Amino acid sequence: MDRIQNVLAASAGATGAQSPGMTRATQMLSQPHALPGQPGTATSPAFSNILTEAIQSVHQAQSQAGVLQKAYQQGNSEVSLEHTMIAMNKASLSFQMLAQARNRVVAAYNEVMNMPV
Repeated sequence: MDRIQNVLAASAGATGAQSPGMTRATQMLSQPHALPGQPGTATSPAFSNILTEAIQSVHQAQSQAGVLQKAYQQGNSEVSLEHTMIAMNKASLSFQMLAQARNRVVAAYNEVMNMPV
């Protein structure tokens, strides 16, 4: 988990600031005890809003990587290979993190549905 946070921090430093969805996901990973709805936390956004932000963040990262990839392939001198590769890795990592979050939500749902009444 620390490795994911280090990669996210490094990619944010190389390509600019993190998106709000990625910032929120990083915050949730680093502080699992302070999840929304827990006592002692301020008003938190709804789970659907967090999920929507995360999906939009992943889409934005993939779109940005696609644009940089196309510009590099067309020979644009303003786009370097390093920035293109960082954007592609950031998009890949954010997609993997979203897939893991989805897997955990599905597993939790299945566990609750299989509980005896």
